[in-house]
Amino acid sequence: MALQRQFLKKALGEAKTKIGGYHFRHRPSLCCSFSTAPSSAAGAGADHEASLPLLPPFDYEPKPYSGPRGDEVFQKRKKFLGPSLFHYYQNPLNIVEGKMQYLFDENGRRYLDAFAGIVTVSCGHCHQEVLNAIMEQSKLLQHATTIYLHHAIADFAEALASKMPGNLKVVYFVNSGTEANELAMLMARLYSGSLDMISLRNAYHGGSSNTIGLTALNTWKYPIPQGEIHHVVNPDPYHGIFGSDAKSYVKDVQDHIDYGTSGKVAGFISETIQGVGGAVELAPGYLKLVYDIVRKAGGVCIADEVQTGFGRTGSHYWGFETQGVIPDIVTMAKGIGNGLPLGAVVTTPEIASVLAQKIQFNTFGGNPVCSAGGLAVLRVIDKEKRQVHCADVGSHLLGRLRDLQQRYEIIGDVRGRGLMVGIELVTDRKEKTPAKAETTVLFEKLRELGVLVGKGGLHGNVFRIKPPMCFTKDDADFLVDALDYSMSKL
Repeated sequence: MALQRQFLKKALGEAKTKIGGYHFRHRPSLCCSFSTAPSSAAGAGADHEASLPLLPPFDYEPKPYSGPRGDEVFQKRKKFLGPSLFHYYQNPLNIVEGKMQYLFDENGRRYLDAFAGIVTVSCGHCHQEVLNAIMEQSKLLQHATTIYLHHAIADFAEALASKMPGNLKVVYFVNSGTEANELAMLMARLYSGSLDMISLRNAYHGGSSNTIGLTALNTWKYPIPQGEIHHVVNPDPYHGIFGSDAKSYVKDVQDHIDYGTSGKVAGFISETIQGVGGAVELAPGYLKLVYDIVRKAGGVCIADEVQTGFGRTGSHYWGFETQGVIPDIVTMAKGIGNGLPLGAVVTTPEIASVLAQKIQFNTFGGNPVCSAGGLAVLRVIDKEKRQVHCADVGSHLLGRLRDLQQRYEIIGDVRGRGLMVGIELVTDRKEKTPAKAETTVLFEKLRELGVLVGKGGLHGNVFRIKPPMCFTKDDADFLVDALDYSMSKL
């Protein structure tokens, strides 16, 4: 292990000039080749020598790029944009074009996008049917707001409501997931007459001054007043103190209500699979039990579907359906617009009525262009059977990753559903110690090979695999082969 640490320290130091210590040469439309002597792999994979993976063929030629180069863009960004912005990779990528599940940099090099613009591109980059809907509407009317009638917002709301179970039939359109969760929390507090909100530890629900209170990862939280928010023990089957025992986690929720509130609460909010927290799926049966006690305490139940919605989990259209529940309020964004700034809140007529006490208005919510694009997204997901596709490809991907886990001790956990997958890297499987340095090295190596993944978890040691839903089995094989190859070089 000491030798491995030495290697990692050296590799990280060299990354600034050679990215992980490997020289590479460009191979158009494929990937790069490494020139390095073989080295032993980590853990059980030590005797395995992976072959160099190549990107699957893709019949598309990116347009010649003549715009500003990456260095110029980066300098301008640092000068004129906020210092809180972060970027991936030692040398940030200048991405200039996208097509379906692939992205292209300023040199025309192709990358497999396994993170989908942070789980946002659902149908695929520049999907022609979605583009057509956006462009046709843009030619007629770009903006008018809801003070006038326009069919696009009504058509979109009708289509979205048809996807919801129970009496979830009233739709509010906003511009992002953060706005959606802000509005949901407002509804819960007005409807219940209480202030206390319950959220899970390890959750992410936004970065505004209110939703930052619901978020429970210190990486994203500023030291400001956060209101009446209670963070309960996370029902995490891998790290959680009760494993997969939902009843024990639910007892903690009841304790918070009994000892930390007046006995009445405004609501409970959770993701079904925590996204930013590292693709953590909740213990089976947890939400059904929690929803019951929250409703008994006068609160409403909110499902954050910003990342898990629209068939991404494969087994169901909505993440909450995997837990066998029907929420009182559902929030969504990201995949709903395939890249458009679009979010929504769907609730019951009874809960929606509380907002009629005053004027509730959003200037850009339900904008004609976004509505036309959002409706096209729903139609493409149905037409191309993306939910079934996610189940099929996701099962294949998870199977291959679990095979890889058997060979590399560094893979502590493989989890998720459909095309919402997490790979947690550890230095010690028993202690589940985060492999922070190793994750950084592997992250750079995957980029060199042409694979772009996300990172998550409090310690940044979870690879988030959440590609556009047109991602294929060949893409999955390439991703796993690239991971295999990279790990074999540790």
